[in-house]
Amino acid sequence: MSQNSPVISLSDAEVIKEEVNTESCDKEESVKTESCEAETKTMSKNQQRKQRRLEAKLKFRPEKRKLERERRKEKRRQAISEGVVLPPSRKKLKQKLMEPSDISIVVDCSFEEHMHDGDIKKLVKQIQHCYAINRRSPCPCKYVVSSYGGKMKDIIENLSGATQWNISWREESYDSLFSKENIVYLSAESENTLTCLEEGKAYIIGGLVDHNSKKGLCHELAVKRGVRHAQLPISQYIDMKSRKVLTVDHVFEILLKFQQQKDWESAFFSVIPKRKGAQAKLDSNLCSSGHVTEGITNETEVSESNDRRT
Repeated sequence: MSQNSPVISLSDAEVIKEEVNTESCDKEESVKTESCEAETKTMSKNQQRKQRRLEAKLKFRPEKRKLERERRKEKRRQAISEGVVLPPSRKKLKQKLMEPSDISIVVDCSFEEHMHDGDIKKLVKQIQHCYAINRRSPCPCKYVVSSYGGKMKDIIENLSGATQWNISWREESYDSLFSKENIVYLSAESENTLTCLEEGKAYIIGGLVDHNSKKGLCHELAVKRGVRHAQLPISQYIDMKSRKVLTVDHVFEILLKFQQQKDWESAFFSVIPKRKGAQAKLDSNLCSSGHVTEGITNETEVSESNDRRT
């Protein structure tokens, strides 16, 4: 080293290094800012509005959740002071051991090819809701998801704790899990009507979110497979302004309510949304008439017996 070259101490070297790092960070930050600005410029006005709404939502989310927790606590304290019997907390539900009956409710998830990605996500939410309903029910059933796979499986496996839910996730089809004589496929198009739930039977709900674009598909496939099928006795107990097609979680909850109360009318009115305009029928006497075989009424035989009586 020449005598004229400056001597750099260790502290000076650290300062220089820090300045270099700061400059590089500033450059990276400016590059990111420029890229974000460029990305914003390429976005449409509608996308920019959505982006701003999302940023505002994320900004206030912690405060909003804190207020929501306080509201729930206050509501719970008020209910306790009024002597209201509260449902079990999530913590107690986790500690509770389920003792399901010998009745199985199966969601058949073999319809993925007939649904868009958005509809598959809706089905996953309905499956989640079914689990919550079954978990809180005083008369839980065995909950099975058949033909489990594809995009739905990817979504569920990314949900926190989903693999620990009290659900039997099965890749097999429902007719390979249960014998044909124990299967009843629920379908609004069936000419048979369900009258009660029987121990040892498996009641299949079609896991199809199609906005009525695939009308009759579940019934058609059930007939092809040669399994018994039936519709819920909605028309015997209530009048509806819309079609008798319900979501997966609505059907699931109706079955659980009936299992608990043994009353179809009460089960329907406690679950079916008011927007469907359900009204009680005056002559809801399904159980007192008709030919009943193993919990299913055949409407053809009922009409023939009524003709003979008249």
